[in-house]
Amino acid sequence: MKPIQLTPIDSQMKSENGSFETRDFYLACYLRCSGYELLDLRPEGRRRMFVFRDTNTRHCDVMAFYGDSTTVPPLQFSSTIKDMKALLHNA
Repeated sequence: MKPIQLTPIDSQMKSENGSFETRDFYLACYLRCSGYELLDLRPEGRRRMFVFRDTNTRHCDVMAFYGDSTTVPPLQFSSTIKDMKALLHNA
């Protein structure tokens, strides 16, 4: 079986000021559940960019999220989704 080659996701980037940005709503919710500090919700056209304080483990955390090899408490994730949607609609 050939190994899967993962490529960087263009909607995510590490900025030079020690923050991590993503447009992926559910990744942002997961990161919040995992303890990442949300620094900003920056407008980008009609969309929003979630800006988090970056950590040394962020790459592994993001890969675990996309690789479906991590868990967060389901009720916490559901609650975070509601909170983040409210944040988006009130921004």
